[in-house]
Amino acid sequence: MFDLSLLTGNIRFDDLSSLSDQPLARQLDALKEDLLQVEYGEHWLLDVGWYPEFAEHGAFRVAVIKDQDWQQPLSSEQAHSLGQLRDCLARAQGMLHALHHRP
Repeated sequence: MFDLSLLTGNIRFDDLSSLSDQPLARQLDALKEDLLQVEYGEHWLLDVGWYPEFAEHGAFRVAVIKDQDWQQPLSSEQAHSLGQLRDCLARAQGMLHALHHRP
């Protein structure tokens, strides 16, 4: 199971935590565009998906979204492994904390 304990927002949707430490090529059926969505207050979202969906040579995309503006994410990173994904999530969480808690 993929550990989401570092995330402090309100998890609205989660299929990401069901991924295991097996090679991603063995989990293609679980690699879809909608894997995780975490809400931070009224304005901010952390979104994770796999693009292209179910493709072995795809990548995770971690995006920070403000006010449902999916066309212009404030941040968007790609990760090709679960280790890279953890790093991207930590950076996105740091950004969201700074944005959500600023005066």
